Amino acid sequence: MKIIVLVITVFFSLLVQAENSFIVKLKPNENPFVFGMQNSLVLKPIAKDIGLYSATHASGSTHRLTLSELNHSEALEYAQDNHPVTLRQATLSTDDHDFSLQWSLQPADFGIDAVSAWASYGTGGKDVVGHEIVVAVVDAGFDINHPDLYENRWVNAAEIPENNIDDDNNGYIDDINGWNVQKESGKLNVDEHGTHIAGIMGATGNNKEYISGVNWNVKIMYVSGGYQLSDTETVLRAYAYILKQKQLWISSGGAQGANVVAINSSFGINFADCNSYVYRAWNDMFNTLGGAGILSVAATANQAWDIDVLGDVPTRCNSEYLIAVTNSDKLGHRNSGAGYGATSIDLGAPGQHIYSTLPWNRSGFMDGTSMASPHVAGSVAYLYSAASAALINKSVAAPGEAALAIKKILLDTVTKSPSLNGTTVSGGILNLKSASLAAATY
Repeated sequence: MKIIVLVITVFFSLLVQAENSFIVKLKPNENPFVFGMQNSLVLKPIAKDIGLYSATHASGSTHRLTLSELNHSEALEYAQDNHPVTLRQATLSTDDHDFSLQWSLQPADFGIDAVSAWASYGTGGKDVVGHEIVVAVVDAGFDINHPDLYENRWVNAAEIPENNIDDDNNGYIDDINGWNVQKESGKLNVDEHGTHIAGIMGATGNNKEYISGVNWNVKIMYVSGGYQLSDTETVLRAYAYILKQKQLWISSGGAQGANVVAINSSFGINFADCNSYVYRAWNDMFNTLGGAGILSVAATANQAWDIDVLGDVPTRCNSEYLIAVTNSDKLGHRNSGAGYGATSIDLGAPGQHIYSTLPWNRSGFMDGTSMASPHVAGSVAYLYSAASAALINKSVAAPGEAALAIKKILLDTVTKSPSLNGTTVSGGILNLKSASLAAATY
């Protein structure tokens, strides 16, 4: 009975939060303080660069503005609800750790053939001119001290640990390995879902322990959103943190911030029309991240739905910098319990019986689209390490164009599958060996 009450209480609290808070985008040159005062709202910045703020009714306010009223304000581009967001939940079973259990990285059984890519193009980490490559993951939490993840943690070298000072003046105190949005702290939550995803992307390889990630040496930036990520505002704040780090890296010539090239997002909102006015903040953020050279890789719904028809956030969003991923199995089939869409879902990647890291020095199997998308996010980061000097030079001079070039390579080099033909954009499954060749000869 206590568990049932807890679930109902959490669900109700999410609904209440969604009804009483909004996401607003101010028009250029509008003052958020003045707008808040005039409308009895409290505004908190989410991403100032694109004018995104959270808005809640001021304490004691008698007039409660509605979403319709906010959308008629001349000071706003738009206002939307702060929708509840949930993880693309996966099923779990534990087992012994062993690379031979990682079918998804092999050339056989419709794996991504990471093994052949490693043999020809190395095991990731840095690009041809020596830039450290970073992949970010937004999830409920992570065990960053897992023996197979510890060495590949992204470290903010400009920040002094636990001195309660924003040493690098990036707006975040003690963000050593990432950020906890819910706690507004550098101390991250621990969670199985996020730990499993991190291992798929970038567990240390060839260290005689546990498993190998798609990218053995990539640096992983961790951004924790708390229980189930909770809502749109939390997700946007997580993305804004990653954006800030990439912008710092660009503006400082690599002296500060992080060279983030991809974000994994294994969560979403079922039956949501991302391209309607109700969810506009998502596409705004994906486009802004993309302009900075960051591809957003997202897991679609764990249900056999036509996403083109029934919708999904984020995998129905139309940002060209988004890569939407469904779940494929050892036979090269789209899993019967995964979403599809001829115009929405870009490609498939292994998501069934996937072996990866778990908290507290464990490893085990999970199933779901949540496991498929990190294969792609880790591969995006890997392609930057395999890429030609011409493509890396483009990533510095025109990061958004380079990101789209990487996306095109991924989709053009898939292993074709009848099950994915007509149900995905590419008609196939991620093939890291073929994609690496295309990146290396770009």
